[in-house]
Amino acid sequence: MIGVILMTQLITYPSFLKIDKNEFVSFHNNYVKNISIVAVPTMSLELLTLVYMNVYINNLLFMKSLLVLIVIWLVTFIIIVPIHNQLSKKLEIEKIVSLIRYNWIRTVLWTSKIFIILYIFYEEF
Repeated sequence: MIGVILMTQLITYPSFLKIDKNEFVSFHNNYVKNISIVAVPTMSLELLTLVYMNVYINNLLFMKSLLVLIVIWLVTFIIIVPIHNQLSKKLEIEKIVSLIRYNWIRTVLWTSKIFIILYIFYEEF
């Protein structure tokens, strides 16, 4: 997910500001439909994997990684999805700016999570 979130944060969301206002709703709805095909299964697999690892491997860092992921899910469904729902109806520049700002939370958290996982593998192997 680190690749998806970085591309979303640095390329996709800022490009929303450049889409023609007459084309925005159609573009946005198409984007949401297509990104969901990638994001939903990947996020679900990531969650299931971390839950499994926490059940079968006693490691405090796995627990921290799972907690970070839970916060990512909360930010996604409490903040990001509602903004996308509003943008699916009409273009609002301030909503796009909010989307970019709030998405930094997920970007930083997913980035920190990858470092936690890399550290675990470094320690274990």
